[in-house]
Amino acid sequence: MAHTGWKHLTPAYFYTALVACLIVITSGEGFSWRQDFLLIGFGVLSWTLIEYAVHRFVFHYSARSKFGRKLLYAAHLSHHDYPRATNHLFASLLLSLPIATVYFLLAWIVTGSLHAASYLFAGLTAGYFCYEWLHFQAHHRRPRVRLFKYLKKYHLLHHHDTPGLRFGVTSPLFDMLFGTFRPVMKPLVCHKKAQKAQRL
Repeated sequence: MAHTGWKHLTPAYFYTALVACLIVITSGEGFSWRQDFLLIGFGVLSWTLIEYAVHRFVFHYSARSKFGRKLLYAAHLSHHDYPRATNHLFASLLLSLPIATVYFLLAWIVTGSLHAASYLFAGLTAGYFCYEWLHFQAHHRRPRVRLFKYLKKYHLLHHHDTPGLRFGVTSPLFDMLFGTFRPVMKPLVCHKKAQKAQRL
């Protein structure tokens, strides 16, 4: 991945630059730091809902057409077949930019403030970066912090045990709220490894 790493991180550079520009442009609108902090926090929370909804209702949708199945496989389901692949560390701009654009415009319309929309978007972006980092940790690292160990195991159980449940990656909050949460209690066993062991 060394020679293509910069290319894979293009969405990170793009959204970082975009958020920085928005914050600079709207810096003189008179919001307090407490208000900005709350807006960012709400933006992060809204990301966890979007993450859950897209993962559950879009990426795991049972498409009927061949084109739909092919599209969903390319967007997400291939990740279930090749979870350790590193060619999609960030969702492509083709996939993420429409969601980001709709979110920003809705935030601007609802709040009536470019400043508020910008800080909500900054929180959304922070949540998205956190998601990508935790997702990478789940598949490519061995976290030492107990919380990160839990989130890794929770996500890997989604992959190997309950693909129709446990959709949250950054948090199981919306799994709890919408009935798709299952506790992390039993040891994680990858089905492919288990099948191989049975053959031996």
